[in-house]
Amino acid sequence: MQLTAAIAAVGSMFLLSACSGTSGAGGSTASGGGEQIVIGVAMKTQQQRRWGFDVAAMQKKADEIGVKLIVQYANDDANTQSSQIENLLSQGVKALIVTPVDDKAAGSSVNQAKAQGVPVISYDVGIQGVPVDYFVVRDNDKVGVLQAEAAQAFKPEGNYALIEGDPANDVAQAIHKNHLSTLQGKPAKIVYDQFTKNWDPSTALSTAENVLSSNNDNVSAFLTANDGMASSAVQALRGRGLAGKVFVSGLDADPANLKLIDEGVQTMSVWTQIDQQGAIAVDVAAKLAKGQKPQPQKLTDNGSANPIPTMLVPVVSVTKNNLCDFVNKIAPKGWVTAKDVFADPSTCPAS
Repeated sequence: MQLTAAIAAVGSMFLLSACSGTSGAGGSTASGGGEQIVIGVAMKTQQQRRWGFDVAAMQKKADEIGVKLIVQYANDDANTQSSQIENLLSQGVKALIVTPVDDKAAGSSVNQAKAQGVPVISYDVGIQGVPVDYFVVRDNDKVGVLQAEAAQAFKPEGNYALIEGDPANDVAQAIHKNHLSTLQGKPAKIVYDQFTKNWDPSTALSTAENVLSSNNDNVSAFLTANDGMASSAVQALRGRGLAGKVFVSGLDADPANLKLIDEGVQTMSVWTQIDQQGAIAVDVAAKLAKGQKPQPQKLTDNGSANPIPTMLVPVVSVTKNNLCDFVNKIAPKGWVTAKDVFADPSTCPAS
């Protein structure tokens, strides 16, 4: 029911955005004629393949409504991102979409943009302590709930290890908070609960190995916050002959991890509708650049004086039960094929 409501809300926004501007060979723009709106996009990294799909969705929406994008990737360096945003502002962008490398350090860049009258949309990762104009983000609370509920369904008791994401962004914080709240009062015992800088798979691997050693391999679940770290947990479990016997969660539905789900060694992942997310961000940016105020789904406290208008992007749990449906019906074009996932692709014919 909650997922249906969220999708409906996103769909309503798309219907509204379809009337917000025009495009085409005639040269009309999102501003209704005249100078074309230019939107700066400051992405945190190219190291994870999903960000290319986000940007592709942004570009598709930009083409639809006749705005121009200038995209920069900081590759996980906060100082680089600060310089890139300064450069984008010097090019006269009318709005900024920012996925921060560091959710607090990015505040100075936001203040710089605001001083120049440029609205800022925080994308996927919240920027803390400053009043950004809008926040477009996956439903990270729901991610934490889905992962913890799946762990409870797999094995409700025993030792649980929480290998969380980077403490410097609110994605990891929200997932962690909802892991804890969902498991509160449950019989599972949390024997490890730490964040992992940069969501680093190498760190996650050593962590998983240490957790197994310190608990004499008696671990029921690894709640790992993304798929890179889930792969590391699976590797550690394989080294002990425990793969498939211990719950492992992930996030992002990476093709390699979908294959692990088909093999039965990763239990589940969570997918974000990133094609919708990128489109929403550009639509919001164009509206803000024109002085409009897009209707939010909710307000978010980011530690600033003002609550931030927010649009939540729906998430979907991916398990062996709905794996074929995900490949054929849910994932965006180019994300994954049956050959990438299934040992026998004929078991998942294209629908």
